[in-house]
Amino acid sequence: MKLICTILLRRAGLFAMALAVSTLSWSQVDRSTAPEAGPAPELKIGTPTKLKLNNGLQVIVVENHRMPAVSWNMTLDYPPFLETDKAGLTSIASDMMSAGTEARNKAQIAEDVEFLGASFRANAKGFFASSLSKNTGDLLRIVSDAILNPIFPEDELEKVKKQVRSGLANTPTSPGEIAGNLVSATNFGSLHPYGEVMTEETLENVSRQDLVEYHKTYFRPNAAYLIVVGDITPDEAYAKANAHFGNWYRGDIPYTRIMPAKFPTGNQVRFAAVEGAVQSTINITQPVPFPPGHPDAAAIQLMNSILGGGAFSGRLMQNLREDKAFTYGARCSLSADPVTAQFIAYADVRSEVTDSALVEFMAEIHRIRDEPVDSTELATAKAFLSGSFARSLENEGTVARFALNIERYDLPEDHYQTYLQRLDAVTVEDIQRVAKNMLKPNNLNICVVGSPDILDKLRPFDAGNGIDQYDAFGRVRIPRTDAPAGTTVEGIVSRHFDAIGGAKAWSKLSGMTTEGSVEFGAGMSLQHREDKRFSKKAQAMRTELAMAGQPVMIRAIRPAGGQELQMGNVSDMDADAVAMMMNYLSPIRLTKMDKLGYDGTVLGQEEVAGEPSTILEFVKGDVKETYWFRNSDGLLSQRQRPSLDGTLVVEKLDMYIPFGDLGLKLPASRSSAVAGQTMTIRIAKALFNPEFDENAFELQR
Repeated sequence: MKLICTILLRRAGLFAMALAVSTLSWSQVDRSTAPEAGPAPELKIGTPTKLKLNNGLQVIVVENHRMPAVSWNMTLDYPPFLETDKAGLTSIASDMMSAGTEARNKAQIAEDVEFLGASFRANAKGFFASSLSKNTGDLLRIVSDAILNPIFPEDELEKVKKQVRSGLANTPTSPGEIAGNLVSATNFGSLHPYGEVMTEETLENVSRQDLVEYHKTYFRPNAAYLIVVGDITPDEAYAKANAHFGNWYRGDIPYTRIMPAKFPTGNQVRFAAVEGAVQSTINITQPVPFPPGHPDAAAIQLMNSILGGGAFSGRLMQNLREDKAFTYGARCSLSADPVTAQFIAYADVRSEVTDSALVEFMAEIHRIRDEPVDSTELATAKAFLSGSFARSLENEGTVARFALNIERYDLPEDHYQTYLQRLDAVTVEDIQRVAKNMLKPNNLNICVVGSPDILDKLRPFDAGNGIDQYDAFGRVRIPRTDAPAGTTVEGIVSRHFDAIGGAKAWSKLSGMTTEGSVEFGAGMSLQHREDKRFSKKAQAMRTELAMAGQPVMIRAIRPAGGQELQMGNVSDMDADAVAMMMNYLSPIRLTKMDKLGYDGTVLGQEEVAGEPSTILEFVKGDVKETYWFRNSDGLLSQRQRPSLDGTLVVEKLDMYIPFGDLGLKLPASRSSAVAGQTMTIRIAKALFNPEFDENAFELQR
């Protein structure tokens, strides 16, 4: 027993000594500063195998036998070129590259790929395809046919154009799309490939023959790289690539001299109006000389990250969101580009703080140039970029992409293996130096998309106190001007009604029925019928949507209420929705806005879709409605009215044609943006003063 106690006491003593040493060691560590980071590790990145076919096609192979699958990714490296009056050609080509060959139409290509359990996506710069290893040969047979032998069928081209038209029609109501067009147009201009913006006009100029010529000119093996990743050896990859792409003929690729992008002279405010916008989309931007392989690339990336290029701790985010609560997010971007890079600092902010947000953006851009960054900020940015880089290495395709970049941009073979060392070597002084070299805070394009109400607040930010205005597609817009003396609300409205048959004739109508179709985006079309009864004592409206003659939605409203039928169920409509629809029902409503309590004003003149137009505004309390009438013929071409949730809906009216035997004209096409996609109502038939079944305006439960 004594022996056991002695042993326990000895062990307790040893434990106490260890604890004392541990405590002493702990107390001697200075916890007031972060420990110095160790040296950046030297990465061991796998080396892919590089091969070349006789026709010049370069093949890069990354073996990975963990899964029995192989992916094939082709990239065409041709220089950008001007598309001029066919702007959008390469975008259309991307959608048409798998539209069919002599051997397979589009549906057959999709079916054959699906049968293999594979995937295949093509675009104007190449393709991506993947499958199980055993199906590689069959997949490449389909892919090579689609890529090398496209016929660009006319019917498929029209389908693509229809879809693109729908997107373009939605652009004027999409601040994000407008902002992208504005940045491209102002940073680069129309004489630079990066500055071209597709419009409805340039879309219509793209023909099947243009696509054929484009493919024949730029799809050449000597300008292509084929990246192969997966369960395959280099010899197998070479053999399969040669079997399916070896007969592809090489050819010279034309080179187009590109006008260099220029800094604006002084800060220039570029503004695009979105009527009724409650937010401003801000993009502060300028072109930047930052090609791949730039000797200061690591420092530039860190500077961008500190300012706001990724981590939530970025200065822009901390200032505009966390401190000022102007926005949900404020960031910036600056990525290398072989032609011309661009710096963009961006955010969506509330309209009323647009000018205040611009002040903070400018302050942060000046600060990162004028003051050394904090060492903690630099360490945080290094950790963020190091972590992002390390995570990217988990994807086998990253190694292949690195090899591709080394080939395309003539980078050193160890460019990526030494990336972390270059990142670690960047100093506080380097950050300030590259900020001064890259960012020119007195030569910025300050692009703002928002309500016209904020225009005057932007003038102090422009070097000349003048503001260039643009339309939704980056084209210079003639600013709104005063209407000629003597222009009145009554005169403009009267001219419109004279052009569509006369207000008197319209006022005598007891009702109207229209039939046609409604298109949602480009993928769905339904039959559309609308019955309207105008009699003061019995006003009513019924709308029916059908597919193949079978109703999918019926809505019937009267002053007493409304009902809606969907999926076989009848429900009562919200009273406010019914009231709003009844308010818009009268065909001569514009002639009696004053009697309805609206104050009418002639706002001036501006171009709408290239047509000089006169603008009328009607206000009743908080409700505001705006109408644009073409000067050429007096017809209403666009209107903006509030929806039930308070957002403003812009509706375009086009193709006025006479219907029936009364000589009355209706717009055969009405389009508006609903829930992010375009809805277009097309009228094929109209009947005036029809006999209505009384039960038509009340749904049976």
